[in-house]
Amino acid sequence: MSSTFDLIRTCLIDEFEVAPGQVTPDATLASLALDSLALVELSLVVEERIGVTVADITPDRTLGELAAHADATLAAEALS
Repeated sequence: MSSTFDLIRTCLIDEFEVAPGQVTPDATLASLALDSLALVELSLVVEERIGVTVADITPDRTLGELAAHADATLAAEALS
């Protein structure tokens, strides 16, 4: 997985106290029992640490999709 996924994984484990075994690329945000406030907080953390705005974090997105979206956004910005 990408370093972006690793950063999101570390954040979920350290700041949201999600069990490490639950934080896999195919885990949905809903499966991690993150409520709507936690999703907002996660989007702010992603923006702060990775530099990518993720306005459409929804419970049905997987962590792999979230990391791929952040990586794609960073790559597009690098080409600009």
